[in-house]
Amino acid sequence: MTNARLTRGAMLGLVGVGCLGVGCLLAGCSSGSRDAAGTTAVALPATSVVVAPTTAVPAATDVITTIAAPVGTTAPTTIPPVPTIPAVAPTTVVPSTIAPAIAPATIAPVIATTTIAPTTTIAPVVAPTTTPYGLPVPAGGPIGYAHEHHDYPASDVFAGGCGSPIISPVNGVILEARRTDSWVASVDNPATRGGRSVAILGDDGVRYYLAHFQAITDGIEPGVRVEIGQSLGQMGMSGKAGACHVHFAISPPCPGQEWAVRRGVIWPWKYLDSWRKGEQLSPVGEIEQWVIDHPTACADAMADHNAADS
Repeated sequence: MTNARLTRGAMLGLVGVGCLGVGCLLAGCSSGSRDAAGTTAVALPATSVVVAPTTAVPAATDVITTIAAPVGTTAPTTIPPVPTIPAVAPTTVVPSTIAPAIAPATIAPVIATTTIAPTTTIAPVVAPTTTPYGLPVPAGGPIGYAHEHHDYPASDVFAGGCGSPIISPVNGVILEARRTDSWVASVDNPATRGGRSVAILGDDGVRYYLAHFQAITDGIEPGVRVEIGQSLGQMGMSGKAGACHVHFAISPPCPGQEWAVRRGVIWPWKYLDSWRKGEQLSPVGEIEQWVIDHPTACADAMADHNAADS
């Protein structure tokens, strides 16, 4: 299983069109000048319709017809000539191009724009998405842990006895560092059974909890970054423990104080087996599934009456 990680405006325009062009032609207004008598001389357009002069056909000579009256009749009647209607030559229109009264114009829209002052961009701090894994104790000496635990998933790791080093099994940030052993046997508060303890949020998003320290290394405080193999403290038997060992637990981080999820929710031994052999089996997938299967676990744990003592 490979390593993984849980997770411009408003348009403004003013366009004025006067009594010019087509509108003006329809209204009968014109442009030109007046002479001294007040006559308006209309300026013709530069291009106009040219009409060829009309050619009149000369009128035909009047024809007088005299009809001789028969003998014994009245004087002949003179019939006035039938007027000839002059033929009018067809009017020839010289083709011309008539310019439109108003030349089309393209009006560029006036768009009000907003200028945004440049700002400083702060690159987000991106946490690593994975971490190498290792045992919580130095390799090389005898190490023992069982594939079981009493009433919840966790592993008690034994290696070297009291005072032996406990080291970080991952790269991450310290979530908790409890330096005081406040467990009292007669009270047996489950929130304090771990005695002196440290919780780490691994770069993989998983929480790793180690408990029963004899002492915690100076500088190990919430918010401090640690690297795999870095000293966390010495093995002991603080809290509810019958021998020097380190309680090792894996869980998802909760947003508030609680002890019931922190103490362990999945079995660590198969991951310890992998890391002991130099392999890098990640618990991320199993933790993700556990969260899906237990959606109210953190809320329930934080609501416990002993949670504030965690």
